[in-house]
Amino acid sequence: MRTLLSALLALLALVATAGGLASAWIAGNLVEESGFVALAAPLGDDPEFQAALAESLAQEVTATSGLPEQLRSFVEPVIRDAAGAVTGSSGYPGAWTETLRLSHAFTFAQAPDPGETAPAVLTLDLGPVAQLLAEDVGGRLGVDVPVPDDTTIDVGSLERGGLLSGVADAVQGWRLYLAGAAVLGLLAIVVARRRSTTLAFLGLGVAGLGVLGLLAVDWVPAAAARAPGTSALADVFLGGLAGRAGADIAASSMPVIVVGVIAFVLGVVGRLAAGRRRA
Repeated sequence: MRTLLSALLALLALVATAGGLASAWIAGNLVEESGFVALAAPLGDDPEFQAALAESLAQEVTATSGLPEQLRSFVEPVIRDAAGAVTGSSGYPGAWTETLRLSHAFTFAQAPDPGETAPAVLTLDLGPVAQLLAEDVGGRLGVDVPVPDDTTIDVGSLERGGLLSGVADAVQGWRLYLAGAAVLGLLAIVVARRRSTTLAFLGLGVAGLGVLGLLAVDWVPAAAARAPGTSALADVFLGGLAGRAGADIAASSMPVIVVGVIAFVLGVVGRLAAGRRRA
C-alpha cells in the first residue's frame, strides 16, 4: 500500500512539475510584456521579416494615400522605396519596440462581449512603423500622407475570446504549482519503503521533462508551420517567433535536466549505500 501511494504521489509531483515549468515559461515570455518584447524584438532585424514588413506597409500606405488613381502609378515606386529603407532608419528600432508593446496590449485585451467575433490569437499593430513610413513618404513627396486607419495584422487563426485570458490567469500560479510539486515529491519520498529508489525515480522523471523541453527546438516551429496562414507577414512573424520560442524553451530546459540528473544520482548512491549496510 505504501509503495502504491508513493508511486501515485511521485507521478502527481511530476505532472505538477511539468505544469509549473510550462506555466513559468509562458508567464515570463508571453504574458509579461517585457518578456514578449525581449523574445520578439530580434525578429525586427531579420531580413526576411523586414522584406515582408516593407511589402505589407507599402501596400497599405499606397491604398490609403488619398492620391488620385492616375498618380498612384507614379507614387507607388516612391512608397515602396521608402518602405524598403524604413527598416534601416534611426527611428525603426524604437518604432518596432513600440509595435510589440501595442501588439501585446492588444492581444491580451479583455475578451469581446458575447456575440462578438473574437480576434486572432495574436495581433500585430504596425501603427508606429506605418507612422514612420508615412512621415518618410510625406517628406519625399512634400505632401501629408495619412496613416492607414487599420494597421493591425492577425497572426494565427485561433479565436482568443476568454480562452487566452483564462490561460494568462492560470499560468500566473506557476510558483504555487512548483511548490505543490515539491510537497508531493517530499511526501512520496517520506511514504516510500525505499526512499532512495523513489528519489531516483523522481530525478529520472524531472530529467525526462527537461529532455522533452529540448525537443521544443524542433516541434514548436513545426507546429507553427502547420498553422493556417493569414498573410505573408503573419507567416514570417509566426515562424520566426516560434523558432525563438523553441530555442528559448530548449535552453531553459538544461537546468531542469541537471537538477534531475543530480537527484537521480543521489538516489542511486543512496540505494547502493543502503544495500551495502544490509549486506
